[in-house]
Amino acid sequence: MIDKNSPIPLYYQIAEHLKEQIAIGELTSGARLPSERELSEQLSVSRMTVRQAINYLQRDGLIEVRQGVGAFVTQPKQTYDALHLLGFSEEIGRRGDHVESIVLEQAIVEPPARVAQRLALDGRDKTVKLMRLRKVNQESMLLETSYIPAALCPGLESVDLATNSLYKVLESHYGLLLQRAQQTMECAAATEYEQSLFGLRSGAAVLLLEGVAYGEHDLPVEYFKAIYRGDRCKFQLESWRNGEMETGGVQRVSVVVA
Repeated sequence: MIDKNSPIPLYYQIAEHLKEQIAIGELTSGARLPSERELSEQLSVSRMTVRQAINYLQRDGLIEVRQGVGAFVTQPKQTYDALHLLGFSEEIGRRGDHVESIVLEQAIVEPPARVAQRLALDGRDKTVKLMRLRKVNQESMLLETSYIPAALCPGLESVDLATNSLYKVLESHYGLLLQRAQQTMECAAATEYEQSLFGLRSGAAVLLLEGVAYGEHDLPVEYFKAIYRGDRCKFQLESWRNGEMETGGVQRVSVVVA
């Protein structure tokens, strides 16, 4: 398991081995890891090296350390399919998890200039701004902000979007069937506000999705900014090469290096 002659740091090798045990189910959710002393003796490394590996896994959200008790495997990260245009509650709810939405803001506003440009609006057009904190099984996972042209959805500012899916409301109430989205994905440092909402430490990373969802005839319907906590969420992507494709169309992922 550990190669002391390898140029790869020992703590990293230990962490990767423990990650593999978690991934294949040898270490299940809630399982207690061996103590630092036990691991250092098993692997013939220093306790400092073991501690580095534990800290690495803790930062990655795979374990939690309970002071005076030990290190325990956390619940599996929530997986979000970024290539299929589903609302968060649809995506998570279809797996049987409990989704809760807390509406932080829901009002008709003048959109920021960049949002207005992405939605092809002029200076007089208003939008419905919707900002929600999304929870999965009572754990805060996502801070989601949407801007929808007010002319497309009169009265949306008064619809109950704490218990209803935004995408389902857009479809059933306003006939706006979303067909595609252009979005970017990147890592970012959590702001103080995001840290407080998610219970994150200073300097923690979040995953940021930002883009526009389009309806029929390429009508811009929604500008969205979705901030996922990086230690509890991951994205599922699928790619094809050499012209191979899934029946019904091609999914494409572009990576932009800034």
